[in-house]
Amino acid sequence: MHFFRQFLRRPRQLWLWKLNFQIHLWLGIVIALYLIVVGITGSILVFRDELEALAGLNPWQSIRAAEPFADITDVIKNVQAAYPGRPVISVYRPTETDPVFEATVQGPRQRITVAAHPKTGAVLGVVPSMRSWLSVVRDLHVNLMVGPKGRAVNGIGGALLVLLNITGMVIWWPGIKSWKRALKIDFRRTWRRVNYDLHNAVGFWTLTLVTFWGISGFYFGWSREVFLFVDRISPIISARPPVVTVKPVSNPVELDLKSIVDRAYELDAGTSLEGVQFPYNRRAPLEVYMRRGNHSGAEYMDTLYFNPWDGSHIKTWQYGVNESLGDWFIWLQIPLHYGTYWGLGIKTLWALLGLSIPLITITGVLMYWNRVLRHKWRRLKPSQIGARPSKLKFY
Repeated sequence: MHFFRQFLRRPRQLWLWKLNFQIHLWLGIVIALYLIVVGITGSILVFRDELEALAGLNPWQSIRAAEPFADITDVIKNVQAAYPGRPVISVYRPTETDPVFEATVQGPRQRITVAAHPKTGAVLGVVPSMRSWLSVVRDLHVNLMVGPKGRAVNGIGGALLVLLNITGMVIWWPGIKSWKRALKIDFRRTWRRVNYDLHNAVGFWTLTLVTFWGISGFYFGWSREVFLFVDRISPIISARPPVVTVKPVSNPVELDLKSIVDRAYELDAGTSLEGVQFPYNRRAPLEVYMRRGNHSGAEYMDTLYFNPWDGSHIKTWQYGVNESLGDWFIWLQIPLHYGTYWGLGIKTLWALLGLSIPLITITGVLMYWNRVLRHKWRRLKPSQIGARPSKLKFY
């Protein structure tokens, strides 16, 4: 009881506050550069589609994608005619950000993506796989430019960000008499005080979302481990992709993709066709993707599995129709981390909140300079000025 009363009134006198302060200080110093990089790159990537359009990275960006689109079966026939002997792996319909059909074709050495006109279905050409500055920014944000190992390191960075926020919240509490003052910035004070207020106030108001970003960053780097952990607490049902296999037959019927797509519309009423994924081996199903509503991203997409040998429907997976807390936790990771699913207003908000990470980091470094390094520098400077240079001796 005495501990709780003291924490409410004079928290800075407690050993717990001092311990959290040291952890927060040194952890912030160690990962300061990392936080600045992921904060800035993440804010840029929120507007990746818009920036790619402005930079002209998509040669067909000027095409307007409007219903009705060309029949997807005609698009596949056109792609097969343009690239004979090369199997079509998948085809996706146009969207607002990608206004053309995109078909993935297996090339002699690697896969290529082919664009087709949204209205006529005519093949436009191969989508260029150029490496732009935006792809460098994405690689830096996601993998730290070192591949899969970088994503794992990013996951650890996300966990450290969560720890930084927890310790920061403990040391933020100034006491019950002055807690309201810690929520705002007084720009009438000196720059050092304004810097201090910025660190405290911005850290408080962005705590929830930035902490979630840290959790989702850890999830992206260590997905399997997080998945298993969450499943033990709350069973993951709809967020778990089903394992679907088919049995090859000796006398298969000719695959009628058009009738399968029509069947998908009947089975999944109120949705629109997103794309088709063809079987990658003899035991794999044909997958038809149907979109719920006008949202983008796989988080609002149903997958219908069909037997390619006889055209029968096997199973429907509705990802995002969550049935448990575990489903909700897994499903929320991508939309809340990216912030690109609910229009320009949310994108702008997410980008600004992303910049709060480098802002808090820089103000924290300045606080350390003001409180510690500045005084050490003052003590060091007079001794250097007053010291006489020693005579050089040559032997």
